[in-house]
Amino acid sequence: MSSQQSAPEIQKFARSTGLLIDRCMQKEQPFGTVWLVGENQAVTTAHHIILYTDFLSAIKVRFPAMNQELEIKDVSFHPRFDQKGAFELAERSLVEPVPAMALQDHNVVILKLSRGLSDIDQESRTSFNRKVSTAPPPRLKGLAGPVDELGLALVVQTITNARKDGCLVISDERNRPIAKLFCRDGRVVFAKYGNLSNEAAVYQMFSHHISGQFHFQSQAKPDWTVLATIVRNTDSLLLESHRRMDELPNLLLGLGGEGASYVRAVEVLNLSALSAEVQDDAERLWPYLDGGVSIDQLWEVVNQDDYSIFRALDELYRSRQIIEIPFMEDDGLSPSQPLELAPHMLLSPWDEATALTVHPTTGRAQLRKGNLVGLLRPNDPWHLLHSITLPYKSAGCPIFKNGGVVGLHCGALPLDPKLHALPHLLSQMIWVESIHQMLSGSAKAVAALRPGKKSVGMKLPDLAVSGAPPKVQCSKCSSWMVRLAKFCGTCGQKMNA
Repeated sequence: MSSQQSAPEIQKFARSTGLLIDRCMQKEQPFGTVWLVGENQAVTTAHHIILYTDFLSAIKVRFPAMNQELEIKDVSFHPRFDQKGAFELAERSLVEPVPAMALQDHNVVILKLSRGLSDIDQESRTSFNRKVSTAPPPRLKGLAGPVDELGLALVVQTITNARKDGCLVISDERNRPIAKLFCRDGRVVFAKYGNLSNEAAVYQMFSHHISGQFHFQSQAKPDWTVLATIVRNTDSLLLESHRRMDELPNLLLGLGGEGASYVRAVEVLNLSALSAEVQDDAERLWPYLDGGVSIDQLWEVVNQDDYSIFRALDELYRSRQIIEIPFMEDDGLSPSQPLELAPHMLLSPWDEATALTVHPTTGRAQLRKGNLVGLLRPNDPWHLLHSITLPYKSAGCPIFKNGGVVGLHCGALPLDPKLHALPHLLSQMIWVESIHQMLSGSAKAVAALRPGKKSVGMKLPDLAVSGAPPKVQCSKCSSWMVRLAKFCGTCGQKMNA
């Protein structure tokens, strides 16, 4: 990281970064990131807000580093954001994952904030939850109910002992599927939980003490992409899940708790200093140990369960290959203030960029580094690509270059894992000029373009520049890719030789 973009300089903006919280869920969980752009104004991705437009009181903005919660009084969507289309996608997303949700054009919304939270009466809460809930699926008699009444292990054993073929689905209070286990011939064959698959998914279900409603539906094959089957038999799988669940609290405590973050202390991973059992997990973890993701959130980017991650971290720490990042004291943070927008800054492919998020409970600033990659589409300066891997709820966070905000992170591009040939997944961001233009009509806008500066943004790759990686254009989607790439990082199309 350059001196112009040093970690302490960006970390100090933790008080200006917040989280979106759904107030109508029984358990409050953050689902997006916001940051201040003006007096009582914040910005985030529009797809987060579209379902709440008619009942803004259902969400609040929490600034963990400030220990402050604010209400959203009004919203202003980007004039070119397709609200109708976004609403239709959001309704679809209640039933199934819709990766395109986060990747809509001009996915920006300005939030008008106010202090104090309005009370939500039970009738309004129930009415809103009904609106954003899906219809309960048809259920076989006797194979449905609350997970907590029986416990997940007994539910799984009941279905596998009955040799039922089909899918065990666990849904939240709004009937949205949160976990699935596919059973065949008395065994759990496939599993899915978040971005985890098979054994790791099952282990994480137990580690998270997953709750909700379960139902079983007969079907011949899983309704998600599967690449391998679960190796362990069901009894062994459940026993291992319980063992990991029991050992997890002590591992977490020894590593410093949920909000702890670690960074590499050596340049090259020394696998010989680790036990054979953790070497594969340590190799997976190594690229993400830059202090940008707390240990309780690593599972969302590493695609491994908490126990495997924590055990590898423990050995890496004991072998002195990683160190814990000290928590920045309050006096090191800047006051809550709008972040400086930098549409005047020239952007080029392979520029270093940094994403800022905050931990939901500690308020610790979390920084992840990566690179700007280029334009999403030729001659479209508004939608850019970057290589920073972030958890899903980081959508909406600011992307910095040289201390100024140059973009708003939207989400990762979905790629076929069998075709993906890049070292990192690519993500989409909105050029910050979009936000600047929305704010320019507001008298209260404080974060503004510096006087005398002209918006610049991303330039097209100059293939004649010495040392710049040569590029070729995808014949299917017209994206520019490194010449050596075998497949397009945007659409997965095989690149011509």
